[in-house]
Amino acid sequence: MIASFQTRDAGLDHQDELPVEIPDPETLPSAAELIGESSHPVAQYWSKARPFDMRYVTSPIYFKVEGEHVAHQAVWLKAIGTLPDDSALHRAAIAYASDYSILESTYRKHGIAWTHPGLKQASLDHAMWFHRPFRADEWLLYDQDTPSASDGRGLARGFFFTPGGDLAVSVVQE
Repeated sequence: MIASFQTRDAGLDHQDELPVEIPDPETLPSAAELIGESSHPVAQYWSKARPFDMRYVTSPIYFKVEGEHVAHQAVWLKAIGTLPDDSALHRAAIAYASDYSILESTYRKHGIAWTHPGLKQASLDHAMWFHRPFRADEWLLYDQDTPSASDGRGLARGFFFTPGGDLAVSVVQE
């Protein structure tokens, strides 16, 4: 692990904008509602036992890829329950959750669902930058894309936005 730390400081400030026309997370179905009562243990964990509520802006790729095969997706997520007022804990929680779906944009682009026969996944590297304050127990939009996939590897990027439009965290993973 390589880590660098800084204190908050005055300086230049700009960011990418929150994507437009994104529905409110409360209007989207939860994983438990989408997966239903599947008896598969992974499906049960994914829908009911995870510490994060995830709501896909487009359909998830649990069992199939619906719609166009695009290199982009967006997911609202937040920790289930209230976390203490500890910014380090909120960063750690989002670091954990950032790995849930980041590679899905690569799969979505090629029409591959999680149930695809022979699908193997591993994180080769995972880098994060924490830009602005946020709470992991409040909704964050995780906007994800993939600029490239080749030779059995895919590169994915993700950007966590607060509902107010602040870019809080950037993620890149291969």
